[in-house]
Amino acid sequence: MEEEFKIPEFDKEEFLRREKRKAKTTFVSFLFGIVMAIICHFLWLNLDASIRWPLCFFLAIASIGFMAKILQILNIDISQFSKKEWAGSIAFYFFTWLAVFILSLNPPFYDASPPKIELVLLPEMQQNGSILVLAHITDNVGLRDVHIKIDNTSYEMEKDGTVYMFNYSGKNANFEVIAIDKNGNEARKEGKLLFEKDLIKVLPEKERLNSTDKIEIWVKKNISKKNFRVFYRINGYEINATKDREENEYVVYVTTPAYEGWKNDSLNEIEVYVEVIHYFAGIDKKYSNLIYGGNYTIKTTMDENIGIEKSPQIKDLPKPHGLRTPGFELMILFLAVAIILAKRRHRAQKR
Repeated sequence: MEEEFKIPEFDKEEFLRREKRKAKTTFVSFLFGIVMAIICHFLWLNLDASIRWPLCFFLAIASIGFMAKILQILNIDISQFSKKEWAGSIAFYFFTWLAVFILSLNPPFYDASPPKIELVLLPEMQQNGSILVLAHITDNVGLRDVHIKIDNTSYEMEKDGTVYMFNYSGKNANFEVIAIDKNGNEARKEGKLLFEKDLIKVLPEKERLNSTDKIEIWVKKNISKKNFRVFYRINGYEINATKDREENEYVVYVTTPAYEGWKNDSLNEIEVYVEVIHYFAGIDKKYSNLIYGGNYTIKTTMDENIGIEKSPQIKDLPKPHGLRTPGFELMILFLAVAIILAKRRHRAQKR
């Protein structure tokens, strides 16, 4: 004869006592994690950078023993704790400490990061004009002061949103852009302001030009790391020259009298320029500066095809571009793989 199965009686009082103990333990673990995070924060402020993390981490781990004493002081019976309860309480304390501690090491509670400076010179080398110093400066709490020091003399920079500008004309010089945030953190970026002759040379193919004869404009490569625009002004028109080839330290651009503004059987005066352009990531505003290449007088023949074509369009110049999220492509790849695996698993379960 089979024994009758009896359902054990539910001890309501024991259940409530156990749940209250868990709730109290969780609350104490949470508060203790916050207190230890605050202590570690102030300890962090007074420690050398090389030992901050190890010492604060060691203190957080070593303090677990004090939590047991606090539970006893609050009349929480820890003798009945199972390994699972201890592990849960310690984990809750540790992750509370870690979250609050990391939060306390970021603005507005703490700031140890200096401003970030992205420096650009337009152009990197000049001959008859000024060099535009551009500094894109960002900081997580805000800037207190930005200035440029040229040969040990300080100058204020003109502010344009997060971009700071300074126009310099003179002789070769060393410079340094200095940015200080509201908490006194400082960043510096150095560079050289260079001036040189013969950055631009204009070489007509012959003395009198027809509509198909070439005019070569030689421009030194090192005026900019990016593509630049070479153009000239003639009788109220602005004509772009097109890139032809590279010759040693020069890039050679060409044009002809076939373009608008040229007059046949005449002395034509042209003014040659190079425009260097830069866009900072996430900023649509165009920053540019010119190098003046000089004024030239060029004779043309009697040719009805002179001065009739439109200026060519230049397509490979710098353009606005957005900020790129580090690892974004990798994240998209992982997400795609996860979706594919999930679909395959779902199909397999249906079968």
